[in-house]
Amino acid sequence: MNPDNSTLRLRRILVPLDASAHSRAALEAAIQLAEAMGAEISGLYVEDTDLLELCRYPFAREIGMFPTGCRRLETTDLERDFRVQAETIHRMMAMLAEKSAIHWSFMVRRGRVATEILSLATSTDLIVMGRMGRSMAGAPLGSTASRLIENGRGMALLLKEGLRLRAPVLTLYTGSALSRRAVEMAGRLARAAGGAMEVLIPASDSAQWESLRDAVLSATAADPDMEGVRIVFRRIQTNVAAALVTILLAEYRQPIVLPVDAIDGDAEAIRRLLNRIDNPVLLVQ
Repeated sequence: MNPDNSTLRLRRILVPLDASAHSRAALEAAIQLAEAMGAEISGLYVEDTDLLELCRYPFAREIGMFPTGCRRLETTDLERDFRVQAETIHRMMAMLAEKSAIHWSFMVRRGRVATEILSLATSTDLIVMGRMGRSMAGAPLGSTASRLIENGRGMALLLKEGLRLRAPVLTLYTGSALSRRAVEMAGRLARAAGGAMEVLIPASDSAQWESLRDAVLSATAADPDMEGVRIVFRRIQTNVAAALVTILLAEYRQPIVLPVDAIDGDAEAIRRLLNRIDNPVLLVQ
């Protein structure tokens, strides 16, 4: 079902990492996928130059839990914090990855976080990252995740702390090239997460519904990587964003593989959707 008629393969998964719990959840999900798909993982820690730039200003302060914890933000202190965080994250990655015997690597780069991630996107099959980074729980979608959406290229799995990849994996099929790729990816995710997937089909009438369903059945039957994956279909309303919010809030916390053209590829609409749901979301862009 791949748009270029080649078999979908994940060879390299990029995992941007920081000190947040959301970041650890992303790493655990990436390892689960890498084990199932034979991919390798590249961990990335970015020494944020925006923070270094703040040190130039006299008003810059590091705020602690108590009033006595407020101190001047100094470049030397920040450089030390970068090294400590990189070492801590490297150890965490080694501990988790080596339990699964996958191939992995870890790199440290300096720059703006989103810019560094996007610079590696062209050599990466999938980016897996926390949706909120170091933001507080309940905060809107993080700025780095927002930049990935605005960039509009490749595949990115965004998830929160406490959520795991488990079946059934949901996806959405409209007949477009991106939705064909989404079904492929959902099938592979389903194999990693338990073997079941549900395909949501927006259709205005029964004839359209049957045509789209039959297209999925035909293509998945010819895909050897879909062997053993159980597929359930559901017809939904053609207002896709509204239908997804209703279904996901009411019934599911499982992952959804979302072709962005299903909601017109509108970055703002995608952000609004993600801010309303907690599900792990794999964007196919």
